[in-house]
Amino acid sequence: MKAPIYWMNETTGILKPAMEHYLYNVPLAVKDIGAIRAYLRQWVRSEVWDQNPYSDENGRALLANLRELVDSIHDRAGIDTWLDLALELGMDPL
Repeated sequence: MKAPIYWMNETTGILKPAMEHYLYNVPLAVKDIGAIRAYLRQWVRSEVWDQNPYSDENGRALLANLRELVDSIHDRAGIDTWLDLALELGMDPL
C-alpha cells in the first residue's frame, strides 16, 4: 500500500515554495494553487486512508467527499475549506 508523500519530501522544487507561500500567507499565484491542489489530490487518494479506523459509513462518505472536492480547489479559501474537512477526519497533510 502506497502512503501519501509529504510536501516537505517533494523534489521538483515547485511544491515547497507554493506551500511556504500558503503557510506564510503570501499571495498565491495560479501555479501555487495548482501545485497545492495536485499535492492534496495525491494525498487524499492514497490507499492508506481506506484502511483508517474511522471508516464507518459516515467516515467513508466524508473521505469520498474530500476526494471529490480536491478538484474544486481554485483559491486560498478552497484550500482552507478542504484542509478543515481533512482535519475532521484526522488527516493533516501539512
